[in-house]
Amino acid sequence: MSLLNEKTESFSPDSVRKKQKLRIILTTIGESLDSYFKSQIFETTGELPSLISIKEVNSIEKGTSKSKVHFVTYYLNTDIGEQSINLVVKFSADDVRYNKEIKNYDIISKTTERFPGIYIPEIIYKSHSNRCIIYEGITGKSFRETSLDKNFKHQLAGQTLSTIHGVETNKFATEPYKKLVLYLLSTLNDTSLESEILDLMLPSFLSLEESLGSTLIHGDFHQGNLLFSSDVTSAGSEITEEFPPKIKVYIIDPEFIMPGRDRAEDIGTFFAKPLIKEFQKYKNFDETKKDIIAFLKGYNFALSKMGSDFVLQDLYSKGLTVDFHVASYILYDISEKVENKKKQLEDEDVQIKVKLLKQILSDKLVE
Repeated sequence: MSLLNEKTESFSPDSVRKKQKLRIILTTIGESLDSYFKSQIFETTGELPSLISIKEVNSIEKGTSKSKVHFVTYYLNTDIGEQSINLVVKFSADDVRYNKEIKNYDIISKTTERFPGIYIPEIIYKSHSNRCIIYEGITGKSFRETSLDKNFKHQLAGQTLSTIHGVETNKFATEPYKKLVLYLLSTLNDTSLESEILDLMLPSFLSLEESLGSTLIHGDFHQGNLLFSSDVTSAGSEITEEFPPKIKVYIIDPEFIMPGRDRAEDIGTFFAKPLIKEFQKYKNFDETKKDIIAFLKGYNFALSKMGSDFVLQDLYSKGLTVDFHVASYILYDISEKVENKKKQLEDEDVQIKVKLLKQILSDKLVE
């Protein structure tokens, strides 16, 4: 869609009606949050308002067609002056997704008690009738927006994931991973390429079978789901191993958490898109490899503070499987485009990803 069409669509009658309907829904919801608004204003100002009314509601929408997330600001008139409150509002596409997120939130909300500074935003409102979940607002910057030192923010990301995963170790069934890869390869309709990639992936399957990396994973651990409370931290050598951390890290969107999966799957998800972008631009992934090293440093630091007697690499006697999961992510992307006729296997951008997939499995991201 062209930029002109995007702008035209944003002012189309249907678009305007949708925005008006959303504003009415958000205003109605806001009117039931009177007590929450009062408590937040008291926490911020030290004054407790008696009267509150909604002056305006602004919303920025993000997400997919299946899961819409709105970063909402309520502008309020109160008897102690005008105030504003930020919230995160999520509408699920169906009852299954709504119920799953509520259930997953209950599971994951306790995991962040393992390590200070890591938080899951609290659910302050939920409605099954309109499949709406409202999380407390977060004041901070996203992973990409923050001006934190690059190594440090990757260490913080590693600490966050380690906190979710915890310190229990288990073996797991590798069949789901095998079935997924075999299916994705079959959609390419190229037996030679299928055989070549499968041969490159065989060592990873062996590593998975021998690993003790099974745990509860986030399932959608990417940069957009991490928010930092501040850019301010201590100077000098303290920046690498602050404990407790001086920065709060919020992890959002627990819709896809899954038990009994490989820890390295979340790491692969986190680095897949940045790695693809780097390779497309520079034909290498040297910076991403450095970022992974910083990430693993943070991950293992959190493990040690949670009482673990192992580091992540100890769980994989035949090698860490981050390469496999990044390659699987790329393979899924290629398969989806080819199967849905968006691209052909011979297209240049698809061939670049095929080359990247092979190189990752051959050269290894993590030694």
